[in-house]
Amino acid sequence: MKPLFQYYVKTNLPDKLKPLKELANNYWWCWRNNVKSLFHYIDRDLFINSNHNPKLLLAKISQKRMEELCDDDKFLKLLEEAHSELTKYLNLEKWYNKQNPESGRIAYFSPEFGINESFPNYSGGLGVLSGDHLKSASDLGIPLIGVGLLYQEGYFRQKLSHHGWQNEVYHYNDFFNLPLELAEENGKEIHISVDLPDGTVHCRIWKLIVGTVTLILLDSNIKNNTIKYHREITNRLYGGDRETRIQQEIILGIGGIRALDKLNLKPSVVHINEGHAAFALLERTRQYMAEFNLNFETAAELTKVSSVFTTHTPVPAGNETFEIDRLDKYFNKYFPKLGISKEHFHSLGKADGSDSYKFSMTLLGLKMSAYANGVSALHGVVSRDMWKGLWNKFPSEEIPVGSVTNGIHTETWLASEIETLFTKYFPSDWKQRLDEQDIWDNVYKIPDAEIYKAKHRRRERLIDFIRWNFSKKNESYLNSFQIRDIKSFLDEDTLTIGFARRFATYKRASLLFNDMPRLSRILNNSERPIQIVIAGKAHPHDIQGKETIKEIIDKVKNYGLERKVVFIEDYDMVVGRLMVKGCDVWLNNPIRPMEASGTSGMKASLNGAINCSISDGWWDEGFNGANGYSFGTVTEYDSLDEQNIIESGELYDLLEFEISKEFYQKDDNGLPINWIKKMKSAIASLSGFFSSHRMVKEYAQKYYLPAERRFKEISENNGYKANSLISFKKKIWTNWDKLNIFDTVIDIPDNLAGGDSITAKANVFLADLDPSELKVQAYYGDWGHDGSIKNPKIIDLNLVSNDNGIGKYEINFNATGSGMFGLTFRVIPDYHLIENYGEAFRIKWA
Repeated sequence: MKPLFQYYVKTNLPDKLKPLKELANNYWWCWRNNVKSLFHYIDRDLFINSNHNPKLLLAKISQKRMEELCDDDKFLKLLEEAHSELTKYLNLEKWYNKQNPESGRIAYFSPEFGINESFPNYSGGLGVLSGDHLKSASDLGIPLIGVGLLYQEGYFRQKLSHHGWQNEVYHYNDFFNLPLELAEENGKEIHISVDLPDGTVHCRIWKLIVGTVTLILLDSNIKNNTIKYHREITNRLYGGDRETRIQQEIILGIGGIRALDKLNLKPSVVHINEGHAAFALLERTRQYMAEFNLNFETAAELTKVSSVFTTHTPVPAGNETFEIDRLDKYFNKYFPKLGISKEHFHSLGKADGSDSYKFSMTLLGLKMSAYANGVSALHGVVSRDMWKGLWNKFPSEEIPVGSVTNGIHTETWLASEIETLFTKYFPSDWKQRLDEQDIWDNVYKIPDAEIYKAKHRRRERLIDFIRWNFSKKNESYLNSFQIRDIKSFLDEDTLTIGFARRFATYKRASLLFNDMPRLSRILNNSERPIQIVIAGKAHPHDIQGKETIKEIIDKVKNYGLERKVVFIEDYDMVVGRLMVKGCDVWLNNPIRPMEASGTSGMKASLNGAINCSISDGWWDEGFNGANGYSFGTVTEYDSLDEQNIIESGELYDLLEFEISKEFYQKDDNGLPINWIKKMKSAIASLSGFFSSHRMVKEYAQKYYLPAERRFKEISENNGYKANSLISFKKKIWTNWDKLNIFDTVIDIPDNLAGGDSITAKANVFLADLDPSELKVQAYYGDWGHDGSIKNPKIIDLNLVSNDNGIGKYEINFNATGSGMFGLTFRVIPDYHLIENYGEAFRIKWA
């Protein structure tokens, strides 16, 4: 039966318990162990069964239990302390506030946000990273607003068949029992709308609070949408077909900007995470056109100088593209509002001169943002090479795609047992200094026995969870693994390896199982046994990923390793937390350099696990020779099979002859001293730098603050300077091909030695450019074996004269070093309103 009316009944708490409402509706609680303990105290089983959702917990507790809590002095004291702590946190002057009290807002767009398992609006790494970004922004006082979609069914729940095949199950999320609040005005929901080919789609706006940060989320499942599939657009994260995907990205990008405007939360800076939200840059430009009465190209300069674009993957399939025909279908009424032609619109998502029939969301993000970055130092290098077509003939190191290495929110991922030790042996303000290296050196003060005991307890808790998880399975499922006794699963004293991640092909989940006879011998070594815990999902459309899961489970069964190798079903934040806290070794073996960063290994090392990884992503920066294990090389193999054989062999050698030996080699007190030394080294050397506090500070200092400063400068007087900036760029583009560098000379004395003077001269035909609008430079360095210049240095030449449009330039500089060197000349654009000459996409070489 369908209801005629709908109404919502709020939980009515007694006055003494009123502070619980504020605590339950702010996700600050999820990184405060004392507040989590408070919810466990109310009703542990109910809190666990509600998937750690405190709002649902409060809705379900009985009247009798409320009355008991009202008379429980211990509980009331804990409640008062927790609420007082939240109030103090919300009003505290933090790092960013002290430096930038007048700062404007930063809007942070992402298709998914992993805040906590009770809010299933994430699929994996990107979502969890986005959640950690919001948490650190809150801790640091950054005026950030998250923007995303609210998915009625979230991401799929994984169910494995008896034969190990992944099936997807979707659960309906009851938004009214989540810590969400509808955006309303005068008692009415605030809606935004976007146009699709067959009509207008309306979305309501929800708000979720994460500390001091607000996350706004758009939901199309409302009765205003009379077409059924319009209501279903925001049903599933990464669900549906290509039509659903472009519809979601239009709502996220265009709708997200409109939602900020509707809520009077207009940002000074916009941060786009991955290409999924890049349409936001177009809508932002359209709004500036209207606000300042500008044309598209001029308004786009306002957007560019105040936009940050982060690319998160070097995998081509991860960089969103849409066929041009599909794009035209959805935007044929939109791009006329921008005052540009269809061809101009297409060019925003293509490399110059490309005849591709695909529109790249990554290229749109790069072209419409002055600030761009990868998510590790190595990924920055890979990204510059991947997108170098946008900056033709630029030296790779000067392509304006930087890097900010990912980090993790320390308090979210830190085990309570380890946190207790840090609080005991670290300075009292250690939580306010999470990104400072000297804080983490205090780990060496912790007695070996105490940290070893804490780690052992976390391994016990992980194994207890796995056994409990399997105890819920039906008897036929357990019989398929020939399991009779749940307690025969794993062992609390055995070296435990963890592998948990998305089952994408390049992550090579099956590498460890490449040589099953050898793996079986290693695991079953009576003196140094090893056990393995695995978790992860394959995308619903990734058949190869599903086959990998089945292949691993089949091999485990065939070799009778069911009690030694366990696959945990339905990988989520709960499973992830337990694994990174409980495993001794964290395994990662992608095909280099396909792993942009990875963050699970950071979480594991924070909790004393030892990383064993290919030198890719974050580990390429993190490994120092003493804080873990690295295998594989930077060699590119002709055959993936050959690479798998070689690198799996290296992995087996590490497990058999180094890792297991160090783990089980104990002193007279039963302590593995060398292993504990490595644990402490991992915590000390990795926890500070790979904190999301460092990451978010770096975004603020490198991108947010410069972007806001430039936005304020260029937007003043109705965008007057934006006109100047686009005029400069157009002049550059018009004249650049006419520029000519000629009569180049370098005067070198005989028997040149270090310290001797070199004179470099060049004449430049300036076309219609003024000498003040460009720089003439000498580019010199070591002579490479391939004829290129290595380890380059750059020096500006001085203008000697300008005669009839021909500039004469020269510079004197001293020779340094010894050996063979090379030198050439180049011209780059120069203007006070650009920070990097790459913003003009032009360079001229002699």
